[in-house]
Amino acid sequence: MTRLRIVLAAQLLLFAAWGGWLLSSKGTVAPEFYLETVPVDPRDFLSGTFVALTYKISAPEPCRKVIGSRSFAQVYVKLEEGLFSATTPAGPVKLYEATDCAEHPGDGVWVRASVQGGGAGPLRALYGIERFYLNENDPRKNAGSGSVVAKVKPGRRNALVLLDLVQKL
Repeated sequence: MTRLRIVLAAQLLLFAAWGGWLLSSKGTVAPEFYLETVPVDPRDFLSGTFVALTYKISAPEPCRKVIGSRSFAQVYVKLEEGLFSATTPAGPVKLYEATDCAEHPGDGVWVRASVQGGGAGPLRALYGIERFYLNENDPRKNAGSGSVVAKVKPGRRNALVLLDLVQKL
């Protein structure tokens, strides 16, 4: 009986620690900002209801000179406030865009990306925020192309964290 209690306590401790780590990863002091999105596929019967996203920053031209002829590279992309903004229910928000690319982060907002492509072909950067899971009844699951913006912030080790999808007006 005591072995069972020890096993149950260990499982409870594991899940409590995991939950605490997940909650603390969104609580970093990094600034929150918005990215323009282009939703693609709203549903997958095996994974559940989600919005598959691609971003304007998913094709960062400054990375072409960094990765050269390699077909894959881990790089850091600098994001800065761009010229464009989007109107949301909370008011207008500035949209960020990719302005630089390097093998190591510098000053400002640098996020980690896996860049595929190179050479003369198209570039595609993956940030780990390409899917946003939703409740089955959430009206955003049918979001049309460009009808939402992503609220994001840098997390641990310069990885982007997707906080929310906000409807554009």
